[in-house]
Amino acid sequence: MKRLILPTLITFLFVFESVFVDILPPSLFGVDRLFIPHFVMIAIIFIMIYHNHLVGLLYGLIFGLLFDVVYTEITGVYMFAYPVISYILSKAVKILQTNIFIISLLSIIGVTMLEFFIYGVNLLIGFTDMPITYFISKRLFSTLVLNSVFVILLCSPFKRLFLKLAVTE
Repeated sequence: MKRLILPTLITFLFVFESVFVDILPPSLFGVDRLFIPHFVMIAIIFIMIYHNHLVGLLYGLIFGLLFDVVYTEITGVYMFAYPVISYILSKAVKILQTNIFIISLLSIIGVTMLEFFIYGVNLLIGFTDMPITYFISKRLFSTLVLNSVFVILLCSPFKRLFLKLAVTE
């Protein structure tokens, strides 16, 4: 039964990302900004740090590919980005401390890396002509605020859950 907790949680977050975008009205804050949830990416980073590297890489590949197939027109971008960024951040934890503040900060850095990587790929292949200043002001900052709130709310429960699952396996 415990083996189903992790895939169920990540699948729930994957579905919740799209539902969250539909629930959150664009004019909620009275501004014209894009709020992009990256809840799965944050969970994968926590898995890589607190649970198991191989499990995190596997979930990064699977859900990155799933994200590419369901939401994007370019297959492989998220499938590459999820595991690589989470792996880099899990290696950074070896240098830094593993307190919850550092892990939360690294999660937000991971979301920033993901956003810039996706923007760069889309710009490179011509899917977007959005200037960098527009990207930063209308998408990046609001996305970081949204995902920071998610990290603040769930960093401690994620840590406890993934450590508990790592011990029981």
